[in-house]
Amino acid sequence: MRLLVTGGNGSIGRELVPALLTRGHEVVVLDREVKALGDHPRLRRVPGGVEDPAAVAEATRGVDAIVHLAWSFADDPAYLVEHDLRGHLHLLEAARREQVRCFVYTSTAVVYGKPIRQPVDEDHPLLVLAARKPAYGIAKEFAEKITLLAAQTDGPPAAILRFWWAFGQEIGGRHLRELLGAAAAGEPLAVPADCGGSFLSLDDFIHTIDLLLGTDLRVGRVFNLASGYVTWKEIARLILDVTGSTAPIRVVPRAEWTGAAFLADRWELDDRRIRTELGFKPTRDPAGLRQALRDAIAATWKSLRT
Repeated sequence: MRLLVTGGNGSIGRELVPALLTRGHEVVVLDREVKALGDHPRLRRVPGGVEDPAAVAEATRGVDAIVHLAWSFADDPAYLVEHDLRGHLHLLEAARREQVRCFVYTSTAVVYGKPIRQPVDEDHPLLVLAARKPAYGIAKEFAEKITLLAAQTDGPPAAILRFWWAFGQEIGGRHLRELLGAAAAGEPLAVPADCGGSFLSLDDFIHTIDLLLGTDLRVGRVFNLASGYVTWKEIARLILDVTGSTAPIRVVPRAEWTGAAFLADRWELDDRRIRTELGFKPTRDPAGLRQALRDAIAATWKSLRT
């Protein structure tokens, strides 16, 4: 298949694109920075952003499927409208014109806003005004709705993937870096009790793309996607193991937590829909997931020290 990956030079794209090439696909990457991707006989690089209709038209020419990763982390409404949402509309129109067989939109658990029941399934209320980045959440929700509307009319069959925190060979995130810094300084690692989230390994993300490309999608579907739930206390233990720190872990009752609000929720995603409809199954058991997280934290720790 010929696939377009928008944002192919991002943290997810840098692992997805080589995997797709290994599987024998032709890959087109649309990204502002494409030189770092290197050369491959089945890779075509198109420099530019999704908000540029000419770049989108060139990138989508003749493609069978689109994996839309490109999105800013902005929380400014004007920027989100002018760049992200405008670009999303360009892609949907191009997908309709090219009659692509599958449009995969990577959304986010941020559209749920704040969990009010556990686990969080796809029918959980979208409380985006309560999200830590409300404008970002509103824009992502709007993009979801426009994608579903297109799939119901004359647009491409679509799959929307909602996930919480993806990691690959390394793992990003300001809060995790702060915990690494605290461990290195020998300071207590404060974490809220009974809080954490459903992490997603990029191996499982890539496996899901394989499943979607082999599925005859006829409408738009929304899927939660996760590898497994891990608490912040477990993450703190992995950090101590990686850094060799003897700093204590201080578990704070949620009612007394005064740290980052992002940490003080339980983001356990219900992934039964994708398991039932697509046959998804995480590539690792719980112990394997924690080992993969440890390896990613170790790689991030090494990068921070060099």
